[in-house]
Amino acid sequence: MSSNTATGTLASQLASDDAASLHRNIAEKCQIILETLYDSYNGYKQCADDCKDTAMKLLFRTIATSRAEFIGQLSNVIKVDLGVEPIKSGSAIAAAHRTWIDVKAWFTDGRDKSVIVTEVHRGEQVLIKFYEAALEDPNMLPKIRDLLEEQLKKVKEQNLSVDTI
Repeated sequence: MSSNTATGTLASQLASDDAASLHRNIAEKCQIILETLYDSYNGYKQCADDCKDTAMKLLFRTIATSRAEFIGQLSNVIKVDLGVEPIKSGSAIAAAHRTWIDVKAWFTDGRDKSVIVTEVHRGEQVLIKFYEAALEDPNMLPKIRDLLEEQLKKVKEQNLSVDTI
């Protein structure tokens, strides 16, 4: 093997390793968002199921449906474009947070909308920060960047819509 061939093979391997490393980094950021989307979906679904206020129930169901769509879209990108198996559930911390909201609602007898709205905003701010952190990555693939930007815009709009109830 000539030294040019060996050098070319080594350069090709290094480029391939760099690309794989970039994909892993992007996949990790997308997986964090995906896990948080599951948390958001589960939280909105639970709020819709537990809520007695008709307007809140409808809004929370609508947002939960939107989060389910985002989960499907991002899962597909992670699997197809990044070649990684997407996660299938939310975090244990969020499950504990939903339990805390249940306890708080029990003590307030479910009457205090402001408590629910405050907790929804708190959870959505975490999701928004994960989207923004991923979008700051200069190596984010354009197709994935476009999807994340579109989803983030909708998340922000829906987060603001909670204030209208």
